[in-house]
Amino acid sequence: ELCRVGEMIKVACREQHPVNHPEIDYPGCDILVFTEGRRREGGAVHARNTVIMSNGVLDWDRPATWTGMIDRSPCGTGTCAVMASLYMRGELQLGEDFVHEGIVGTRFIGRLTEEVVVGAGSPGGGIKAVVPTISGRAWVTQHCEVVCDPSDPFPEGYTVGDIWSAAA
Repeated sequence: ELCRVGEMIKVACREQHPVNHPEIDYPGCDILVFTEGRRREGGAVHARNTVIMSNGVLDWDRPATWTGMIDRSPCGTGTCAVMASLYMRGELQLGEDFVHEGIVGTRFIGRLTEEVVVGAGSPGGGIKAVVPTISGRAWVTQHCEVVCDPSDPFPEGYTVGDIWSAAA
């Protein structure tokens, strides 16, 4: 249910509040972060979250498409967005640690390092932004050995045509 509602909120947000990034063509909200329990502890700001990501294209006329999936991690992009939001509200300072805990207890530690202006050369003179850093942990989940059969006539592969457009 959380995935379904989260995906619907995300798509409605993208439709009703378009983003106009001054430097790149950005389609708008592509993840949704539910946060709770912000608190200060040990010189850092702490929060818990649940991140909803798309697993298809939502069609308002087809309820079967009202689905999403949960990210087990606190989400790097989401953590950066939450930190920027907290900074703009005066709840997180430059250089202050932000501990973001995901739905299964995994943690990222973020910090905003500086304030910058994005799109300074664009009409309107750009917008205030912050530069984030993130650290976290990862675990090896697979070891893999790639081999090439000596009798393979194309040991370096081959290209017949490109499946992506030239812009990709």
